[in-house]
Amino acid sequence: MNYSEIFTSEERNENTERKRALIELIASGEAILIVGAGSSVRVGYVTWDTLIGALENLANQYGDGLDQTRKGDPLAYAEDIKSHISETMNSLGRYYALLQNLFSPKNPPFDDFHRKLVSLPFRGILTTNYDTVLEAALGELEPRSAYDNSLVIDENSAGRVHEFLMAMNNDKRITRRIAHLHGKSDTPESIVLSIEDYRKVYGLRLPANQGQRNSEWTLHRKLLWAVLATRRVVFVGFSMEDPYFNKILEIVSEDLWGWDKSIHFAVMGISTEDTKNSKDKAKWLKSKYGVDTVFYEVLENEIPEKKHKLLESLFADIAKQCASESLSIEETQAPSGDSERSEGEESKTISSESGSILNWLKRESRRMIRRIGNED
Repeated sequence: MNYSEIFTSEERNENTERKRALIELIASGEAILIVGAGSSVRVGYVTWDTLIGALENLANQYGDGLDQTRKGDPLAYAEDIKSHISETMNSLGRYYALLQNLFSPKNPPFDDFHRKLVSLPFRGILTTNYDTVLEAALGELEPRSAYDNSLVIDENSAGRVHEFLMAMNNDKRITRRIAHLHGKSDTPESIVLSIEDYRKVYGLRLPANQGQRNSEWTLHRKLLWAVLATRRVVFVGFSMEDPYFNKILEIVSEDLWGWDKSIHFAVMGISTEDTKNSKDKAKWLKSKYGVDTVFYEVLENEIPEKKHKLLESLFADIAKQCASESLSIEETQAPSGDSERSEGEESKTISSESGSILNWLKRESRRMIRRIGNED
């Protein structure tokens, strides 16, 4: 990987060290994967801008007068489009049909990157995507974990959320689930896209009224708080600019004093065109949310399909090293047969730093779990 125009020698070494820590975390089997839309674009799904453009075209096709005054606010504009379609057609049927069509399975339904991603030893997988790319990839590796073990988080899914959490805790009776936080294409009514959709599922109104605390703990909010507070998370395919998702990160950081700590990881692209902005964002994520960034180089001169090919190389390397690290852990933790061990020969976790952070998170989360229960 050529960082000569992007990183100084010191920054390159720091990124390499963060990558090492990320590999240790994943190989430990303690990490949770949260996947964003960037991972699905690679197999032909639309970007956010293309999605909004398609919805805008639908709105204009069936009625004039779409209010574009909030076009600079993506979630608010999505709400205006949805409202316009509903008012002009007295139905949201075509709105939901378009979403279902845009995010229906592709052919092929996933690529080798997704296969590598779901093959890694993550305890659980959550996604904000509407497609079923991850289910298709996981179904090839673990047939019992195919589409039947996909769940959409909504007000009626508490029982399945419990199963998801049990699977995340290595309950061998339950295979891994893929939890869709923002809905899924085969149930388009569940899709969270507009600002009112977000406000409903997260119990938050952003920006919040001055002096008013957002206190409605919805199922989405409880689940995300529990995952972010008691587990270490790896974000892939995220821009880390979703205001509602970031608000939950902010709440967890404030509750647990998690500022400027290496708790979670975000894998993000960086290029010569946005070097400063990417580095500034990484510093901000670390200081505000405890999220460390592992960069890979975006190849701006390549065709769109190949711009992120070094992401594939990064995860191929992670998969290879995870396999090696996991083997080392098994060898380290295997019983020796001796009744006594000399000092320094005790079984060790893969990373003392990772272990201490995890223990700290679990300890600090107990009082917050009690608080969540009191706010139901």
